[in-house]
Amino acid sequence: MLVQLLALATIAVSCVSAQNSTNVTVSEVVQAFDSAKVVPDVLPSFNPTGLLSVVFLDNTTGTSVSVTPGLNLTREQNALLPLVFLTSNDTSLAQETFVLAMVDPDAPTPQNPSAAQIRHLLAPGLRTNGSLATGASLVNTTPAISNFLRPSPPAGSDPHRYTLLLFVQPANFTTVAPKFVNASTPINNFNISLFAQEVGLGSPVAGNFFLTGPDANSGASTNGTNSTNSTNSTSSTNSTGDTTGTASGSSAASVPTSPAPSADSPSSAMGRVELSAVGFTVAVVLLGVVSL
Repeated sequence: MLVQLLALATIAVSCVSAQNSTNVTVSEVVQAFDSAKVVPDVLPSFNPTGLLSVVFLDNTTGTSVSVTPGLNLTREQNALLPLVFLTSNDTSLAQETFVLAMVDPDAPTPQNPSAAQIRHLLAPGLRTNGSLATGASLVNTTPAISNFLRPSPPAGSDPHRYTLLLFVQPANFTTVAPKFVNASTPINNFNISLFAQEVGLGSPVAGNFFLTGPDANSGASTNGTNSTNSTNSTSSTNSTGDTTGTASGSSAASVPTSPAPSADSPSSAMGRVELSAVGFTVAVVLLGVVSL
């Protein structure tokens, strides 16, 4: 128990040290999407009204990693389901329900994306918790359509652009979406823009992306599975690779409750992530040391 407590104390320190690590503007995110060709490879256009802050808990060190657009992450850094936040000047978004998607447009390789897009997450029923002006955490209220799938680019590939997009969920989404994507729908050859058009999602209100390449050891296994538990549900993290697999909707892809990112001004410095005691609690739950 003492060893566990010491480990948790280390995590708490690392969570607190993550504050002020991310400080970007909406225009900078748009520029990053354009520069990395996320537009037009994933979206025909991108005009967000807010910032999507993404924080991963490193699977091996227990330290938190705040994602700035285009950040290069290892597979261990993004093995677990991230914490996500929305910051926006649009106060009407506080009353909305959201859909969070994560796709890989570079499978199996950026030079030959014949299996793209891979659907790594499709989670409806997200609600804000906290102030949008300073950053509201996004918490799931319903099971995911596609559970979180750990990034696993194949050996020899260049880094892939893992793209997270947040959409306002229309009222009829739960009845319309299963006509296009369900638990038996293959996760490869997905098209988030086409899906958004088919179910009436409209344009994303916020987004982010990061890069991940294969493990340094090209012989690293890609057949293992990891599971992460949150306070509300369980989501599986399956590293079967980015080119094959089927979506699973049997459990919720929980977007855990967590502290909100702060901002000096929502219009000029949105997206700064601050992890405090609440973040520590989430980290504890994610590691499965303590169940609430």
